[in-house]
Amino acid sequence: MHHIGEHHSIIPVIQNLGLMNQCLIHQSLNLGLLYEAKQLQRLDDDLAWLLQKAAGFNFISAIADGKTLLVGEGNLSFALSIAKKKRINPAKLVASTYEAKSNLSEAAASNASHLRMLGATVLHGVDATKLSHALGSWRFDNIAFQFPHVGSREPEEGRNPNFILIRDFLKSAYQQLKPGGQVLISAVDSPHYQGAFQFEEAGELAGFKPPVSYPFEPSDYPGYNHTMTNDNEGALNSHDEFRTWIFKR
Repeated sequence: MHHIGEHHSIIPVIQNLGLMNQCLIHQSLNLGLLYEAKQLQRLDDDLAWLLQKAAGFNFISAIADGKTLLVGEGNLSFALSIAKKKRINPAKLVASTYEAKSNLSEAAASNASHLRMLGATVLHGVDATKLSHALGSWRFDNIAFQFPHVGSREPEEGRNPNFILIRDFLKSAYQQLKPGGQVLISAVDSPHYQGAFQFEEAGELAGFKPPVSYPFEPSDYPGYNHTMTNDNEGALNSHDEFRTWIFKR
Protein backbone atom coordinates (compact mmCIF):
# COMPACT_ATOMS: atom_id res chain seq x y z
CA MET A 1 0.00 0.00 0.00
CA HIS A 2 1.31 3.45 -0.90
CA HIS A 3 1.02 6.38 1.48
CA ILE A 4 0.19 9.79 0.12
CA GLY A 5 3.61 11.01 1.28
CA GLU A 6 5.16 8.86 -1.45
CA HIS A 7 3.38 10.77 -4.23
CA HIS A 8 5.18 14.11 -4.26
CA SER A 9 3.71 14.97 -7.69
CA ILE A 10 0.44 15.75 -5.95
CA ILE A 11 1.98 18.61 -3.96
CA PRO A 12 1.79 21.26 -6.79
CA VAL A 13 -1.82 20.27 -7.43
CA ILE A 14 -2.74 20.82 -3.78
CA GLN A 15 -0.85 24.13 -3.71
CA ASN A 16 -2.70 25.38 -6.80
CA LEU A 17 -6.04 24.34 -5.34
CA GLY A 18 -5.12 26.21 -2.16
CA LEU A 19 -4.34 29.41 -4.10
CA MET A 20 -7.60 29.16 -6.03
CA ASN A 21 -9.51 28.57 -2.83
CA GLN A 22 -7.90 31.61 -1.18
CA CYS A 23 -9.09 33.76 -4.10
CA LEU A 24 -12.62 32.37 -3.69
CA ILE A 25 -12.53 33.15 0.04
CA HIS A 26 -11.59 36.79 -0.64
CA GLN A 27 -14.23 37.12 -3.34
CA SER A 28 -16.89 35.67 -1.04
CA LEU A 29 -15.97 38.11 1.72
CA ASN A 30 -16.05 41.04 -0.70
CA LEU A 31 -19.55 39.99 -1.78
CA GLY A 32 -20.71 39.61 1.80
CA LEU A 33 -21.14 35.83 1.47
CA LEU A 34 -19.98 35.01 4.97
CA TYR A 35 -21.46 31.50 5.15
CA GLU A 36 -19.81 30.54 1.85
CA ALA A 37 -16.52 32.03 3.04
CA LYS A 38 -16.66 29.89 6.18
CA GLN A 39 -17.31 26.77 4.10
CA LEU A 40 -14.35 27.60 1.87
CA GLN A 41 -12.19 28.18 4.93
CA ARG A 42 -12.95 24.63 6.06
CA LEU A 43 -11.85 23.43 2.63
CA ASP A 44 -8.69 25.50 3.05
CA ASP A 45 -7.98 23.71 6.35
CA ASP A 46 -8.47 20.35 4.64
CA LEU A 47 -6.10 21.32 1.84
CA ALA A 48 -3.48 22.42 4.37
CA TRP A 49 -3.79 19.04 6.12
CA LEU A 50 -3.50 17.22 2.78
CA LEU A 51 -0.43 19.24 1.83
CA GLN A 52 1.25 18.37 5.12
CA LYS A 53 0.48 14.69 4.55
CA ALA A 54 1.82 14.77 0.99
CA ALA A 55 5.01 16.57 1.98
CA GLY A 56 5.88 13.90 4.53
CA PHE A 57 6.88 14.30 8.15
CA ASN A 58 10.05 15.08 10.06
CA PHE A 59 9.85 15.00 13.85
CA ILE A 60 12.62 17.56 14.32
CA SER A 61 11.05 19.98 11.83
CA ALA A 62 7.72 19.55 13.60
CA ILE A 63 9.10 20.70 16.97
CA ALA A 64 11.94 23.00 15.82
CA ASP A 65 9.88 26.14 16.38
CA GLY A 66 8.71 27.20 19.81
CA LYS A 67 8.97 25.59 23.23
CA THR A 68 8.80 21.81 23.56
CA LEU A 69 7.90 19.59 26.51
CA LEU A 70 8.92 15.92 26.52
CA VAL A 71 7.08 13.76 29.05
CA GLY A 72 7.63 10.20 30.29
CA GLU A 73 11.25 10.33 29.18
CA GLY A 74 12.51 7.38 31.21
CA ASN A 75 16.27 7.37 30.66
CA LEU A 76 16.18 10.78 28.86
CA SER A 77 18.10 9.39 25.88
CA PHE A 78 15.50 10.65 23.40
CA ALA A 79 15.58 14.14 24.92
CA LEU A 80 19.37 14.19 24.76
CA SER A 81 19.39 13.06 21.13
CA ILE A 82 16.83 15.77 20.31
CA ALA A 83 18.82 18.44 22.15
CA LYS A 84 21.89 17.67 20.02
CA LYS A 85 20.08 18.24 16.72
CA LYS A 86 21.21 21.35 14.84
CA ARG A 87 17.71 22.77 14.43
CA ILE A 88 16.83 22.41 18.12
CA ASN A 89 17.56 25.12 20.68
CA PRO A 90 18.08 23.21 23.96
CA ALA A 91 17.05 26.29 25.94
CA LYS A 92 13.53 25.81 24.57
CA LEU A 93 13.43 22.16 25.57
CA VAL A 94 11.89 20.86 28.81
CA ALA A 95 12.45 17.13 29.41
CA SER A 96 10.62 15.35 32.21
CA THR A 97 10.55 11.92 33.80
CA TYR A 98 7.80 10.20 35.76
CA GLU A 99 10.44 8.86 38.11
CA ALA A 100 11.62 11.00 41.00
CA LYS A 101 15.22 12.20 40.89
CA SER A 102 16.19 9.71 43.62
CA ASN A 103 14.84 6.81 41.52
CA LEU A 104 16.67 7.60 38.28
CA SER A 105 18.91 4.98 36.75
CA GLU A 106 22.59 5.78 36.38
CA ALA A 107 22.10 6.34 32.64
CA ALA A 108 19.12 8.65 33.21
CA ALA A 109 21.01 10.71 35.81
CA SER A 110 23.97 11.07 33.42
CA ASN A 111 21.70 12.11 30.54
CA ALA A 112 19.93 14.62 32.80
CA SER A 113 23.25 16.24 33.67
CA HIS A 114 24.25 16.40 30.00
CA LEU A 115 20.91 17.97 29.07
CA ARG A 116 21.30 20.67 31.70
CA MET A 117 24.83 21.39 30.46
CA LEU A 118 23.38 21.94 26.98
CA GLY A 119 20.89 24.43 28.42
CA ALA A 120 17.76 22.29 28.59
CA THR A 121 15.42 22.17 31.58
CA VAL A 122 15.00 18.75 33.22
CA LEU A 123 12.19 17.94 35.65
CA HIS A 124 11.48 14.79 37.64
CA GLY A 125 8.38 13.30 39.25
CA VAL A 126 6.12 14.67 36.50
CA ASP A 127 2.86 12.76 35.94
CA ALA A 128 1.90 13.06 32.26
CA THR A 129 -1.79 12.91 33.20
CA LYS A 130 -1.48 15.77 35.71
CA LEU A 131 0.91 18.17 34.03
CA SER A 132 -0.44 21.28 35.71
CA HIS A 133 0.69 19.93 39.10
CA ALA A 134 4.32 20.25 38.02
CA LEU A 135 4.12 22.92 35.32
CA GLY A 136 1.47 25.32 36.58
CA SER A 137 0.78 27.99 33.98
CA TRP A 138 3.65 27.01 31.66
CA ARG A 139 2.50 26.74 28.05
CA PHE A 140 4.18 24.90 25.18
CA ASP A 141 4.07 24.85 21.39
CA ASN A 142 4.82 21.12 21.34
CA ILE A 143 4.25 18.35 23.87
CA ALA A 144 5.66 14.91 23.03
CA PHE A 145 5.21 11.51 24.66
CA GLN A 146 7.39 8.72 23.27
CA PHE A 147 5.95 5.20 23.48
CA PRO A 148 3.57 5.63 26.41
CA HIS A 149 2.65 2.40 28.18
CA VAL A 150 1.30 1.73 31.65
CA GLY A 151 3.06 -1.62 32.08
CA SER A 152 -0.21 -3.23 33.24
CA ARG A 153 -3.09 -5.16 31.72
CA GLU A 154 -5.59 -4.52 34.51
CA PRO A 155 -8.66 -2.72 33.07
CA GLU A 156 -9.52 0.77 34.29
CA GLU A 157 -13.05 2.14 34.01
CA GLY A 158 -13.80 -0.99 31.99
CA ARG A 159 -11.25 0.01 29.32
CA ASN A 160 -7.68 -0.85 28.39
CA PRO A 161 -5.45 1.06 30.85
CA ASN A 162 -3.38 2.42 27.95
CA PHE A 163 -6.46 4.10 26.50
CA ILE A 164 -7.10 5.73 29.88
CA LEU A 165 -3.46 6.87 29.99
CA ILE A 166 -3.65 8.45 26.54
CA ARG A 167 -7.04 10.06 27.20
CA ASP A 168 -5.93 11.57 30.50
CA PHE A 169 -2.57 12.67 29.09
CA LEU A 170 -4.25 14.43 26.15
CA LYS A 171 -6.72 16.16 28.48
CA SER A 172 -3.84 17.36 30.63
CA ALA A 173 -1.68 18.38 27.64
CA TYR A 174 -4.59 20.32 26.12
CA GLN A 175 -4.42 22.74 29.05
CA GLN A 176 -0.66 23.28 28.67
CA LEU A 177 -0.67 24.08 24.94
CA LYS A 178 -0.26 27.51 23.44
CA PRO A 179 -2.75 28.51 20.71
CA GLY A 180 -1.83 26.55 17.60
CA GLY A 181 0.18 24.06 19.64
CA GLN A 182 0.34 20.33 19.02
CA VAL A 183 0.77 17.03 20.86
CA LEU A 184 2.93 14.26 19.39
CA ILE A 185 2.67 10.64 20.52
CA SER A 186 4.94 7.97 19.07
CA ALA A 187 3.92 4.33 19.42
CA VAL A 188 4.31 0.92 17.85
CA ASP A 189 2.51 0.76 14.50
CA SER A 190 0.37 -2.36 14.85
CA PRO A 191 -3.36 -3.17 15.10
CA HIS A 192 -2.81 -4.44 18.66
CA TYR A 193 -1.33 -1.16 19.91
CA GLN A 194 -3.78 1.02 18.00
CA GLY A 195 -6.60 -1.06 19.44
CA ALA A 196 -5.23 -0.54 22.93
CA PHE A 197 -4.67 3.21 22.63
CA GLN A 198 -7.72 4.17 20.50
CA PHE A 199 -6.03 7.45 19.55
CA GLU A 200 -8.96 9.01 17.70
CA GLU A 201 -11.45 8.41 20.50
CA ALA A 202 -9.00 9.56 23.17
CA GLY A 203 -8.23 12.71 21.19
CA GLU A 204 -11.89 13.52 20.64
CA LEU A 205 -12.65 13.14 24.35
CA ALA A 206 -9.78 15.52 25.12
CA GLY A 207 -11.02 18.13 22.65
CA PHE A 208 -8.61 17.53 19.75
CA LYS A 209 -9.28 17.16 16.04
CA PRO A 210 -8.74 13.66 14.59
CA PRO A 211 -4.99 12.97 14.66
CA VAL A 212 -2.74 12.65 11.62
CA SER A 213 -0.04 9.96 11.76
CA TYR A 214 3.35 9.52 10.12
CA PRO A 215 6.08 6.87 10.22
CA PHE A 216 8.65 7.34 13.01
CA GLU A 217 12.23 6.12 12.51
CA PRO A 218 14.15 5.61 15.81
CA SER A 219 17.47 5.26 13.98
CA ASP A 220 17.29 8.99 13.18
CA TYR A 221 18.11 9.65 16.85
CA PRO A 222 21.60 8.43 17.76
CA GLY A 223 21.87 7.19 21.32
CA TYR A 224 18.11 6.77 21.73
CA ASN A 225 17.42 3.68 23.80
CA HIS A 226 13.79 3.45 24.88
CA THR A 227 12.90 1.97 28.27
CA MET A 228 9.45 1.30 29.67
CA THR A 229 8.18 1.78 33.20
CA ASN A 230 8.11 -1.55 35.10
CA ASP A 231 9.69 -3.30 32.11
CA ASN A 232 13.26 -3.86 31.03
CA GLU A 233 12.31 -4.48 27.39
CA GLY A 234 11.57 -1.28 25.47
CA ALA A 235 9.32 -1.02 22.42
CA LEU A 236 12.27 -0.36 20.09
CA ASN A 237 13.81 -3.72 20.94
CA SER A 238 10.78 -5.85 20.20
CA HIS A 239 9.10 -4.11 17.23
CA ASP A 240 10.08 -2.83 13.80
CA GLU A 241 7.43 -0.32 12.72
CA PHE A 242 6.48 2.87 14.54
CA ARG A 243 4.34 5.95 13.96
CA THR A 244 3.90 9.42 15.42
CA TRP A 245 0.34 10.68 15.91
CA ILE A 246 -0.11 14.46 15.88
CA PHE A 247 -3.03 16.05 17.72
CA LYS A 248 -4.16 19.64 17.18
CA ARG A 249 -7.02 21.60 18.65
